[in-house]
Amino acid sequence: MRPIWRLTLMLAFSTSIVGSVQATSDEQSAAQAWAYRALLGKATDYRPESAMDARQPPFSFVYAGASSRKFLSSWKVAATEAVTEGKQKHTITYTDRATGLEVVCEATLFADSPGVEWVLYFRNQGKAATPIIEDVRPLDLGIAVPPAGPVVLHHSRGSTCEPTDFLPMDEPVAPNADIHLAPNGGRSSDGVLPFFNLQWQGGGVVAAVGWSGQWAMRLHRAAPGHLALQAGQQRTHLKLHPGESIRTPRILLVPWQGDDALKGHNLFRRLLMAHYLPRRNGAVAVAPVTWNSWFAFNEGNGVNEANQFDWIAQTAKTGTECYWLDAGWFEGGWPNGAGSWVPGAKQFPRGLRPLGDAAHKAGMQFVLWFEPERVTPISRIAKEHAEWVWHAGPGDGLLNLGNPAARVWLTDYLSKCFQDWGVDVFRNDFNIDPLRFWRAADAPDRQGIAEIRYIEGFYQFWDDLVRRQPGLTIDNCASGGRRIDLETVSRSYPLWRSDTPCAGTGANAWCTTDQIQTAGLMLYVPQHTEGVWSFDPYTFRSAATMGASISMDARGKDGSLELANRAIAEVKELRPLYFGDYYPLLEINASPQAWSGWQFDRPELGRGFAMFLRRPQCPYRSADVSLRGLDPASKYEVEFRPTYETKEKRTMTGAELGRLHVEIDSPRASLLIVYRKIDRTN
Repeated sequence: MRPIWRLTLMLAFSTSIVGSVQATSDEQSAAQAWAYRALLGKATDYRPESAMDARQPPFSFVYAGASSRKFLSSWKVAATEAVTEGKQKHTITYTDRATGLEVVCEATLFADSPGVEWVLYFRNQGKAATPIIEDVRPLDLGIAVPPAGPVVLHHSRGSTCEPTDFLPMDEPVAPNADIHLAPNGGRSSDGVLPFFNLQWQGGGVVAAVGWSGQWAMRLHRAAPGHLALQAGQQRTHLKLHPGESIRTPRILLVPWQGDDALKGHNLFRRLLMAHYLPRRNGAVAVAPVTWNSWFAFNEGNGVNEANQFDWIAQTAKTGTECYWLDAGWFEGGWPNGAGSWVPGAKQFPRGLRPLGDAAHKAGMQFVLWFEPERVTPISRIAKEHAEWVWHAGPGDGLLNLGNPAARVWLTDYLSKCFQDWGVDVFRNDFNIDPLRFWRAADAPDRQGIAEIRYIEGFYQFWDDLVRRQPGLTIDNCASGGRRIDLETVSRSYPLWRSDTPCAGTGANAWCTTDQIQTAGLMLYVPQHTEGVWSFDPYTFRSAATMGASISMDARGKDGSLELANRAIAEVKELRPLYFGDYYPLLEINASPQAWSGWQFDRPELGRGFAMFLRRPQCPYRSADVSLRGLDPASKYEVEFRPTYETKEKRTMTGAELGRLHVEIDSPRASLLIVYRKIDRTN
């Protein structure tokens, strides 16, 4: 057998990353070599019973009771490659002559990044059912690390509506350590994010698992100098019928060199921004400033045409970009009517088109909430299409998106709704744990198939909606940020990254939580927004990112519309800078006695900003920080803004900004520093 991975992946990457995380030619070559060795499978997983052949790829599975490590090199292999839009796409097909099983690996290399991505497909081209395929690990990689140096797994909590949602965690990986990560209940970021940064002395790798279901990761350090990294769908034990195929989770690795883990994070973020974030009309679909009427009208059950017209008129005065109609607009109301996607006749006798028209006339887009996957017992879908609904005990059911008839019906119906009502942003909520439904639907020799079919259908559902409505964008909610992964980030943005703001107007207690979410999630996910309950600078700046999800009553009860104008204007001013390099400037923690701070730097624009927040119980008036990514010899025009109106201007060098003394006079206050390069001193 020819060394297929060498043959197809030798032409790796040709250009370096721009900006402050730019890789030197030596670093780029080293990163390429790392990915090259990984794809060659040149390291073993360090278990004597399954030593990897030097030509084996970095995935594995068990077939008819035997590990693919023992037989894959004997299968027929074919490979093709294509170069397009700065990417090299390689397709490697392994075929078992005896049973007709094909394993297809589609791998992508990037011209402007050391990243490498792949996804596997299993296809039965034989005339009989395959033997059992199990323990499918699309990522199964051995890594050699310095034996005497430390190894740290940087990962983050997911969303569980807790004060520590998205809090980063640094977990030492000692010899003989065995670390397992998996989400709760089948939603990909419920409890833990499917992104992590594995660091060793001199470098590391950022990894992402693209699977919007129940994934699992294992990191094992069997000896001081060896790591085994594995990831995939948590449970697979299934046969494939003739002509049947399945896909696996998508894997993305971004190797990096040096001793600063943030270099890896920024290489990863830049790769997502360049090649993954959804685009509309050739540009990234940016998360907007929205204003949600749900809380002001009895959790959506008090909305009607008249009060929503008034809401649109009021919010449009502030520069808000989207009118947001959340749950409750449908017959049956919230929550019992979920699954009846028909406007309530009394509240909206003319349907929802008048609202869409009013929003557009006011210069805003229309965000509309659906929860198409959860089906309540009294809903229309439950009554008219019971055969499409899975049950796992009493209560709400799950619409089976793995059923083509159900998926096509739902796609057709929602596409018509979006077209007829003028919907611009489809808010896809998902307030149910799907894993129990998937597991209940599986036969003993088909474990994992229900989940696979559902996830495949889910991606097809979103892709078909956007294909039919090219201007449509998708807001990925799922009980507030519980389905964030590489695949959903590639198709959507989360406008409600956690349900913690559902605490309401007592949200001052949540500002620390907002800061954790902003600082923690930005390490991996470049754009997201959160609910905010006040326009005062400390509260608003704690939650706002490149957009904001405003939750107050727009009728003047909970805030000044004049102050809203200033807060929203600041978001729009800073928005372009969020797509630069990201640096947490202070420890990300939950202490009420601490400062919080972060920086976004656009080196190609010579612009950036740093945000500092002094928490309510913090006794410290000042902090010493170092702004990152700046040229020490250059001059910068710098503005210090403790409020929206106050601006103190200074001219400073990059060296001075690199050793900055910051003061905030009182607790529960903030300081925004905005800078722009103006020249070089030398």
